[in-house]
Amino acid sequence: MASFSFEEEALASKLNFSSWGKIARYAFRRSGLLLLMMSLMLLITFHDGSLIPLLNRAVIRSVAVLEGQAILISDLSINLELLFGLQFTLNFTEYVLVLMSGILLRSIAIYVLFFVTNFLEMSIYIAVRQDAFRQVQKLSFSYFDKTSSGWLIARLQSDTSKISDMISWGITRFVWITFEISFTLVTMFLISWQMSLILLALVPVMAVIAPYFQIKILKLSRIARNAFSSYVAWLAEVIAGAKTIKTLSIEKNVQKEANDIVTDIRDKSWKTAKTQAYFYPSLVVISAFTTAIVIFFGSYFMTNSILITDVSIFVLFIGFVKSIYDPIQEFTDLFTELMSTQSSVEKILALIETEPTIVDRPDVVEKYGTILAPKKEAYELMRGAIQFEHVKFSYIPGVEILHDTHLHIPEGQTIAIVGETGSGKSTTVNLICRFYEPSEGRILIDGVDYKDRSMGWLRSNIGYVQQTPFIFSGTIRKNIAYGKVDATDEEIIKAAKAVDVHDYIMSLPHGYDTVLRDGGSDLSVGQKQLIAFARAIVRNPTIMILDEATSSIDTETEALIQKAIQRVLKGRTSIIIAHRLSTVVDADRILVMENGWIIEDGNHKTLMAKKGVYHKLYMNQFAELKVEQQIDTFQKQIATLD
Repeated sequence: MASFSFEEEALASKLNFSSWGKIARYAFRRSGLLLLMMSLMLLITFHDGSLIPLLNRAVIRSVAVLEGQAILISDLSINLELLFGLQFTLNFTEYVLVLMSGILLRSIAIYVLFFVTNFLEMSIYIAVRQDAFRQVQKLSFSYFDKTSSGWLIARLQSDTSKISDMISWGITRFVWITFEISFTLVTMFLISWQMSLILLALVPVMAVIAPYFQIKILKLSRIARNAFSSYVAWLAEVIAGAKTIKTLSIEKNVQKEANDIVTDIRDKSWKTAKTQAYFYPSLVVISAFTTAIVIFFGSYFMTNSILITDVSIFVLFIGFVKSIYDPIQEFTDLFTELMSTQSSVEKILALIETEPTIVDRPDVVEKYGTILAPKKEAYELMRGAIQFEHVKFSYIPGVEILHDTHLHIPEGQTIAIVGETGSGKSTTVNLICRFYEPSEGRILIDGVDYKDRSMGWLRSNIGYVQQTPFIFSGTIRKNIAYGKVDATDEEIIKAAKAVDVHDYIMSLPHGYDTVLRDGGSDLSVGQKQLIAFARAIVRNPTIMILDEATSSIDTETEALIQKAIQRVLKGRTSIIIAHRLSTVVDADRILVMENGWIIEDGNHKTLMAKKGVYHKLYMNQFAELKVEQQIDTFQKQIATLD
């Protein structure tokens, strides 16, 4: 047996009324729609549960009274008794008109009801998704560190769809069923309370059996669905790793694992099918047995002229069996769907109610606005001076990553940060961008604690180029303009020229209107990086951050990008995290970090002369170069140190 396991999603044991109450507010905000829907359902269920049975009763009674008499049907007199003691005498033509008018009004009401319910569903769907996505935009960097993109996509896509469907159609079904049963019961007891009690005798049995089977079916189907979902994930992994499987020659093992997984899915699905096979016939048996009881007692009462005085009562109560048991079944189905959807409700509420860990103070928000509603007219001009004062930071309480850091970066200076993996380079940059905040100490921008100004003000003045450039689906023009959504064509072209990518873009058939798809799969890594540089530059940032921006490209492309970088960084406060030390030798200062401490600080020449950690790191990388590269690097970067 192959080694595999499926994580089964926990099934709620009871309804969480608090969660449903919160999510139902999306419907309650549209009270006008709900009132219209309830009015329409009141009309429809009155027609189905009361008017039609009473019309049928009236005509059956009239026909039974005139049995054996020679009279034209057009001369038939029909005594109609409605709820609340309302009585009418109709001829056959009037009866037909009432019947047809009721059918017509019911049809129109159903059409309008379905239209309004669909509109409500779409409204809720959009509102929930907007609220959830708005919250995603406000959440802090730390949230995305521990939450997968797949989980967020599932919440925003499938969960919002399930919830909107459940709320809109769930409300419709619940109100419809409630009204229908109410009208049916009132009509039943109005006609014969004794026969009504006989008909309802087996309802408690139905009320016990139906929920029992439904919960069991829900659990089994959840297990089967989880197994299938896990199989899809396993299948994607196997297909992605097809080359590895073939190079290891383990096709036979993988095939056996596939057979075992598919067999497991079949077995779990079969359990669900068997339970359903027992459930639905049991409901039919109960309904049929109830019908038999009604027929037995109805026949007995009518034959002996007890309780039932005319055949109409006998006929109607046979029909009432379905009118009572079908809504009970609907209630059970609705309850099961509520239980099934509850997990989605709780997850989407958990997302919407998650508070960001990094927030501006109320007084800062009042002055500068929020990320989504900034007051840019209040933004001060940034010069770009950065200062760390006794800054400490921990991702996990008790585990300090950055220790008592003192650092001053004058405006316009270019700083390179180097060090081994885990030394604190990226953490330092993340703190400057306020993706995280210091556990202790403070960070000043232009001499002011950056918490005294908004995150929007700070980040609007920062250009950030990541190690792995991200290309959005859309045109090259749009990708560059993401850095400044209102950028003019002149600004976009200027940014592209600044990083030496303009000529390449113009060589494409559609130039800046070339559409990029699949993360820019048609571009080389270097071309993607240059577009990412242009995107950062188009906003004319005061602070420029390059997070190992050239580590994923070859040395020839790196040389081209280095020329662009030198032009781009001129006059800006710049922070470069670098793996290849040959790329930072021209920086004004180089900080060497180790285990969360800045252990060396100086330019390339002074640090090489010091022969400390930087010298060791540099020479180790120098030794890894090819002979031709060693000669070139020696002539450019080492010989000049003497």
